[in-house]
Amino acid sequence: MADEHAHEGGHGEEGHGEEGHKKGHGGHGGGHGKHEEHEEGVPEWMISFADNALLQMGVFVIMFAMNVGPKAKGPTAAGEQETVTAGMADTAIAIREAFNSPVSLNSKDPNDLPLIKRMKERKEKGEATDNGVKGEKQNVQAQRDTGFTNITATVNFEQGAAVVSSFDRTVLADAVRKLKGQRWIIEVRGHCSSIEASDGPEAAAKLSFDRAIAAATVLTEQGIKWNQLRISSAGDSDRRTALAFDAKAHRTNQRAELIVTNDALPADPYSKEPGKP
Repeated sequence: MADEHAHEGGHGEEGHGEEGHKKGHGGHGGGHGKHEEHEEGVPEWMISFADNALLQMGVFVIMFAMNVGPKAKGPTAAGEQETVTAGMADTAIAIREAFNSPVSLNSKDPNDLPLIKRMKERKEKGEATDNGVKGEKQNVQAQRDTGFTNITATVNFEQGAAVVSSFDRTVLADAVRKLKGQRWIIEVRGHCSSIEASDGPEAAAKLSFDRAIAAATVLTEQGIKWNQLRISSAGDSDRRTALAFDAKAHRTNQRAELIVTNDALPADPYSKEPGKP
């Protein structure tokens, strides 16, 4: 009887063991189900990690653009290739310009020498960045980029007048909000229409200049310094509407334009400390 009881008890324990084993498997399966649900979404730390990696990559690109150049101080060994290719130099020059740190042709920094060399090569080739009227010769006559297409604002005038309207004052005020803090020379270029130019080229040039001065005055009232402005007069030589037959079309040519040039505002020599260059 004792043996039978023990046997029955053994079966009972075995049954409990199988049931417990099944429960264990069930619990294990439940654990797998939760794990699969957890893997359906992207962990939050991965997004932060990706953002951090992109920021570090941007810092390295800027550091490369600021310090690109051969590191050797002595003369280049015979047969040694240049460390900066034309593509690398073009990229570095573009990044420097984008971060308002253009390469100066008068720079004495050894790291800038390959970039200056590349800039001179591009100018000698006379390659144009915009489609325009082709000249008789391959090489261009301009020694530097004029920034002619970098027009940021345009104001129009009534025929024969050089008074900025209230609406155009708001246009100039909006342009000033975008230009404040920049150290690029702003050219204010005045224009007149063909009907205004009928009084002669001198009258056309004077009216265009008066319009440029009127627009520049509004800019200075909004906070732009006079030494950051360059006043020019185009007369009737640059029409927006080539053939104007009514007052509305003529008015498109009676204008003043704000053009951000590629020339940086020079530093004030009187603001430097004595004895320092």
